[in-house]
Amino acid sequence: MEKHFRVPIADAIRRKSPFARLLEHMEKVKECMDVVKEGLIKYYNGEYEGFSEVAEKVSKLEHEADLIKGNIRAHLPRTILMPVDKGQFLWLLREQDAILDHAENLVEMLNMRKTKIPKQLRELFIEHIKLVAETVEAMEEAVANLKDLVETSFISRERNQTKEKIHQVHQKEWEADQVKYKLTAQIYKMEKKLKPMDVYHLLKIADWVDDIADHAENVADWLRAMIAR
Repeated sequence: MEKHFRVPIADAIRRKSPFARLLEHMEKVKECMDVVKEGLIKYYNGEYEGFSEVAEKVSKLEHEADLIKGNIRAHLPRTILMPVDKGQFLWLLREQDAILDHAENLVEMLNMRKTKIPKQLRELFIEHIKLVAETVEAMEEAVANLKDLVETSFISRERNQTKEKIHQVHQKEWEADQVKYKLTAQIYKMEKKLKPMDVYHLLKIADWVDDIADHAENVADWLRAMIAR
């Protein structure tokens, strides 16, 4: 007679838990933002040499992250035991992945057309990308805290720490928005001195960089929904 052994619930959750893979995916986001920030600062200063390599690195990281994302989804059967809502978890993953997608689209566009950044705007462009990178960094810290939350069964102290991290994401995203508004205003003031296509691309760069911060904020919002109890 065939024997059936029951696997302890805690072991089943631990073995099938997608949280470790989520953090692996987040590591790719971190690597990508480091490359993007460094590459864009050089680009803004007119240093275009080597930017093709930046685009290649970002594309490679985006592909590696896609493989991790696919692995996470493939190991989320209906019967999986999870301490958080599975739908919310998948939306968080989707928004985290959108950061990589936007980063790839951004560097590919910049690589196709080397748009010269006017000297008057360079400082604002650099400040903007730094704040966007800080927004993503704050998001990474918030998501990393999710592992501790799960391991401690969502105790109040860990939840409060995570909420504080989420607040930091919103604060940094707001700061990035303020710089983006200043940047946009300055571009419009200079539009008569610039070629129409240059104006378009300068505005597009500011928008696409800012979109990265928006998706980081979305990740934080889904994380907040997941820990709301």
